[in-house]
Amino acid sequence: MSARPGSWPWLLRNELRLSWRGVSGGHLWFIAFFGGLLWLFMHWGAWVVLPSMLPVLLGMLKAPFFGGAVFWLFATLAVSQTTIHAVNAFIVRGDLDLLLSSPLEQRDIFLVRGLAIALSVLPLPAFLLLPLAHVGALRGFPGFLAVYPALAAAALGCAAAGILLTMTLVRLLGARRARTAGQIMAAAIGAVFFLAFQLPNMLPPERRARMFDWFKTAVTDGGPLGPASPLWWPLRALYGEPGPLLALALAGTLGFWLVVNLAYRRFVTGTQETLTGGGTAAPAGPAAFRSGLTRVLLVKEWKLILRDMQVISQALLQLLYLLPMVFAGFSRGPRNPVIVPVLVAAAAMLAGNLAWITVNAEDAPELMATAPVPLARVLWIKAAAAVLPVLAVLLPLAAWWVTRSPAKAATLLFCGAGGMLSAALVQVWNPRQGKRHDLRYRHRTGGPASFIELFSTVSWIGAAVLLDSKPVMLPAALAGVALALAVARRTGRAAREDSWGSAMKAA
Repeated sequence: MSARPGSWPWLLRNELRLSWRGVSGGHLWFIAFFGGLLWLFMHWGAWVVLPSMLPVLLGMLKAPFFGGAVFWLFATLAVSQTTIHAVNAFIVRGDLDLLLSSPLEQRDIFLVRGLAIALSVLPLPAFLLLPLAHVGALRGFPGFLAVYPALAAAALGCAAAGILLTMTLVRLLGARRARTAGQIMAAAIGAVFFLAFQLPNMLPPERRARMFDWFKTAVTDGGPLGPASPLWWPLRALYGEPGPLLALALAGTLGFWLVVNLAYRRFVTGTQETLTGGGTAAPAGPAAFRSGLTRVLLVKEWKLILRDMQVISQALLQLLYLLPMVFAGFSRGPRNPVIVPVLVAAAAMLAGNLAWITVNAEDAPELMATAPVPLARVLWIKAAAAVLPVLAVLLPLAAWWVTRSPAKAATLLFCGAGGMLSAALVQVWNPRQGKRHDLRYRHRTGGPASFIELFSTVSWIGAAVLLDSKPVMLPAALAGVALALAVARRTGRAAREDSWGSAMKAA
């Protein structure tokens, strides 16, 4: 029986169809078939291992810190995802004005958007936990079926947090900036959690020992992180304990209902202009013209990068995962064998990201190719615009090392500058045009250039390692760099002509 057109089930079905289309593309049946087979296999695996795992699972209730920490980690990541979905639902799609002017019930529109946001975070935890719940019920533990209401309540709570965060950003920053800030914040949440778990590795030994002493006291009975702490109620709810399950269900459902009604009232009482991106543009200042092709192009590229905070966040986000090793290296001194290769990798990755933005994410490549200046010169200036900021960050690090370990400083400068330059050269010689907002996917869609750049970066990392341990093997690593650049130059001829047309022949 199909839902009545205009009803909230009808709207929800349309929202889920749009969400699934964005995830699966044209591979619906492929994903459904193989995902179903894997899910059946997980049921069989749970049936086999549950008898031996049961003491461990029940033991988590006596020491719930680790299981509870895993729950909050997934909940935090879920909030980051609901924030992205809320930004898309309320800002990016831009169809709320049209829907609110239709004969649909206005409150139902926001309710359905909220439910769709909540359902978007359910598939992964449900896929992982439901086989265990089903098998547990069949083996005499019906309390495991509490996974169903617990996951539903947690999803509603995460959706409420994501929507509330989005609405707060809209109120403070306006729609355009809130869209960028929400995406940056959502992307950074996972990295911040990762860095938090790596915090003990960054501390000096004496502080680390004090931290572990405090932790042992905190997780005991009566401590703030002890077994009776309300922080672990969500974990107990998954096991079917009535009190925690009821508390989680009330918190998730009530929070979701209040936030959805808050979003509804804010929108219909005068904030749709802020939600849909209305606002006045800042007054333009007097135009300032400067001479010099190199200077003008460098300033232009740097302004375009600094103007787009979303691009900056995507370019820097992947480097956050290298920070623990960097801090650990500095805390242990310049003779740490890991720190220089890590910095070389970070410099090459950041330069590659910026070179992709300046060279391959050019908004008007046809216009630039027909400009009355040599295209080769323009491309080298664009590559310099990507390399120079990273070099400016690398130089103080090398200067810090000069008095402590001149060899380390020389290795960092040589391999770091080489990795940056190689990454930029690969983008110039083997281009693949794209859009700035697709930066995070550039390695998937970059074609051969992505593998060539990776090979070049790994070769420079190897050079940094060999300079510290076996300098006699350095020519092997440099040969890998030369091979990568030669392949980029040779195989990128067709890509250069596709990107820049006949003007590339002169380059």
